[in-house]
Amino acid sequence: MFTGRMYKLDRFQDDLAVLLEFPSESNVLVVPTDDLTSDMKVGDVLLVDIQEEGFHISKVNKRAANKQKETDSVSTAQKINSYYIDYEHGCLVYTTAS
Repeated sequence: MFTGRMYKLDRFQDDLAVLLEFPSESNVLVVPTDDLTSDMKVGDVLLVDIQEEGFHISKVNKRAANKQKETDSVSTAQKINSYYIDYEHGCLVYTTAS
C-alpha cells in the first residue's frame, strides 16, 4: 500500500522532530525539522521514506492511518509478547500476544 513506514509526530526538540512508529509506537525516528513541511504538526501521521539523499516525508490522511491501525490490531496474535535467550540451548524463546 505504502512505500516507507508510518510515524506519528510526537514532539519537537530544538531543530529535530521526534517521530514514533505508527500505530505501535515501538520505534523512534528523529529527523531534522527542515525535512518537514510547515503544515505538519504534533499528532499528525506521516509517511517516511528513507532514501540516500535523506528523508522524504509526507502527510497521511486520517482514513489511511485508521486503516493501517486496524490492520495492525488484527495481527496482534503474531506479535512477540515476551522473550528470553536460552544460552544453554542457544536459542531465542518467545511467547506471542494473546
